[in-house]
Amino acid sequence: MATKSLLFRKISKVIGFIVLGIILLIGAFVIMGLYVTRKLPWQTPIFDTVRPADLGTIGSKGVLIFSKTNGFRHESIKKGIEAFQKAGKERGWDVRATENGAFFTDDYLKQFKVVVFLSTTGDILTPEQKKSFASFIENGGGYVGIHSACDTEYDWTWYDHLIGTHFRDHTLFPEQLPEAVLVTEIKDHPATKHLPIHWKKSDEWYNFKQNVRGKGNIQVLLSVDESSYSASWPKAMGGDHPISWTNQINRGRMFYSALGHTEETFTDRYSFLHLVMGIEWAGQFVK
Repeated sequence: MATKSLLFRKISKVIGFIVLGIILLIGAFVIMGLYVTRKLPWQTPIFDTVRPADLGTIGSKGVLIFSKTNGFRHESIKKGIEAFQKAGKERGWDVRATENGAFFTDDYLKQFKVVVFLSTTGDILTPEQKKSFASFIENGGGYVGIHSACDTEYDWTWYDHLIGTHFRDHTLFPEQLPEAVLVTEIKDHPATKHLPIHWKKSDEWYNFKQNVRGKGNIQVLLSVDESSYSASWPKAMGGDHPISWTNQINRGRMFYSALGHTEETFTDRYSFLHLVMGIEWAGQFVK
């Protein structure tokens, strides 16, 4: 009996250490996740209130690339800016890139046709800057949101209405960047004319808090065929998974695409032209 009791205590101790190890491992992952998304108590958002020198006169096709992050920062941002600057030269855009929210004033924004939120995260604008941006869009300006632009300004009701939903989570297990089949739902839109009905891409497939299909003026352009990739955890969107769409806010145009986690997005012949033409449509360079 004494031997069995001793064995039981040893087994219990081993199990206890294993459970403790699992708890500590999970805790470490949670803390790391909070750290990289800048959500720990001491990681407060940084807002810009001092605008540096003006960037000069903006041409007739002004495109403002805004890539401020107060949360997770994507490595693909730099590649994206470079790609849009190159595309802009080829297409006659006047591209300006900044991470300074102090440029969001009535007088500065009115010089542009479209503002691109390139993988922005967290709260990035002050109340006055939000007011100027909303006025810019409602009075005919264009907005393009790329990838984690939906992981931005969760508590701003107007922005939620603009983009239609917010980020919930993304593919993690068994693979973070699985290859999936994309379905082109609208073929006569400038951002989709070049796309086949079905095509493949590897990306970090976002799941959203709400499905945008059927909401207001939203038109779904692309969706992900969830049967084409494995999403063990977290689960995907229940079979209907829009990934790119447009919206109309008063006189302004909104284009969003969740593509863009990887640098390859900005060299891929299908996905990059999809984003470029989204900018042209939102800026009303094309119908």
